[in-house]
Amino acid sequence: MYRWRGGGRFTQPAVQLSVLQLVRSGTLDLKLAALLWLIMEQRASVLVAAGPSFAGKTTTLNVLLDFLPPVVRQVNLRSYGEDFGFLRNAKPEETYLVGEEFSNHGFYIWGEVAQKAFNLLTQGYSVGGTIHARTAKEALLILNQALGLPASVLAQLGAIVMLHAWMGLNEPVRHIDEVALITPLKDGIGIQTIAAREVGADALAFAEDEVLQRSLSDKFHVVDVDVKSETDKRSKLLGRLLSEGKIFQDQVKQAIVDFNAGRHL
Repeated sequence: MYRWRGGGRFTQPAVQLSVLQLVRSGTLDLKLAALLWLIMEQRASVLVAAGPSFAGKTTTLNVLLDFLPPVVRQVNLRSYGEDFGFLRNAKPEETYLVGEEFSNHGFYIWGEVAQKAFNLLTQGYSVGGTIHARTAKEALLILNQALGLPASVLAQLGAIVMLHAWMGLNEPVRHIDEVALITPLKDGIGIQTIAAREVGADALAFAEDEVLQRSLSDKFHVVDVDVKSETDKRSKLLGRLLSEGKIFQDQVKQAIVDFNAGRHL
């Protein structure tokens, strides 16, 4: 699925993949896919992080963006010449800013553009992107120390998704090893892991149902949502699509639209 280029780099796939293609390749399981779907429905700001280049960060980010409500408008940030003119007609609650990668290398999003994009979080906008970091803490430190973003801004982030990629016998292997929520604290910000893979483990371990309910309710104000019930519904739908071979992006996105429209219970 991903080809090894040597020098610790992976090439990107030619066609945009779906979440079920990532499930089939072992990147994540159905439960995590359902949980991330529920989180992204809240228009959560998310960073996908990994150490090596081309480890699948952008592919994973695009899969997460497929879960956004259809009313949300995605705006791709430009690395140079971004004047944020779209803000004149934008509604914060319906706008999601996308930075393919936040980095000071090449033509990626950095400097004043990145600073302004993240500062818009305090006005109700959402931001999604990728970043080179080996841990969630390192990702936050980069944004804090290199961009000067204060804890009050970083606390507006929703989640950080950590990828781990390495070269297998015949092709690259990718796993989501951690999903962490960013929580505000009196003296800064906290990182709460809600799903993680132990070293050498084949499966992810999730926080207990009560913890997930409280964490998502506190972070995204989903007080009227039964997290377990809703993730079970989404997991069941995704599992059915997988068993029917409906795994391509257009098929999965249509199923998501239909589900959100109430045609799948």
